[in-house]
Amino acid sequence: MSSMVVITAAGGNGTAIEIIDDPLTRTEYSSRGRLLGERMEKLGAEQAGFLVLSQGHFEMAGGEFCGNASRAAAVLFSELRNARDVNFTVSGFKGTVCATVDKQMDGKYSVCCRFPGMSVDIRPTKSCEQTVDVVDLGGIVHVVIEDKFPVQQDAYQEIHHRLTEELNLRKRDAVGVVWVERKGDSVDIHPVVWVRSVDTFFYESSCGSGTIAACAVTGVSDIVQPTGKIIWAEINDDLVSLKSDMEVIYSN
Repeated sequence: MSSMVVITAAGGNGTAIEIIDDPLTRTEYSSRGRLLGERMEKLGAEQAGFLVLSQGHFEMAGGEFCGNASRAAAVLFSELRNARDVNFTVSGFKGTVCATVDKQMDGKYSVCCRFPGMSVDIRPTKSCEQTVDVVDLGGIVHVVIEDKFPVQQDAYQEIHHRLTEELNLRKRDAVGVVWVERKGDSVDIHPVVWVRSVDTFFYESSCGSGTIAACAVTGVSDIVQPTGKIIWAEINDDLVSLKSDMEVIYSN
């Protein structure tokens, strides 16, 4: 069996997913995933991965952890197993994902993924006379900056590159820089993410792992994405939860 879908999270950040029977090699995941992402970018895909039926596993093309893709995979596992509650594994996270999928209408879902035992390590760090928070989730690391987002692409690319080098993050599977802007009781994020093995670089229209990082730093659960929609996160001692609306926007 092989089919492809694109699923968005909170109105953006589409994940292109190829459903395959058996696992690939890491090199194959990267090369095939890069092509899949490029082919599906015009449909709104900002990343790609593979749902491996024989393993009950979801693997990102770059081997990283992705919160939005995890919830996208939950939608597919729920449909394939005809079950509201599904468990599976994902790249970049050592535990088992426990997901609840509520179908709202054709192609639209509300999905909550729980990640028991996920480590959320926060390390305040000085950078160019500014304190940033390095939030390490294992399969991805985010540098959180509480400041206004520099909207020019050259500006945020340069800052991302500088921080990646300065903080010695070049060898990590994926590195995000997340600008956080507090607006009253709410928090807006602007996530810029680089994935090493597929060498993709996106100002993401929504970001699940970036939402976890912003929640960890600010203590706020409802995080407003660049789409204007919300992803909800909660961090407890031994559990991280992530919830939002999801939508299948392409299927073949």
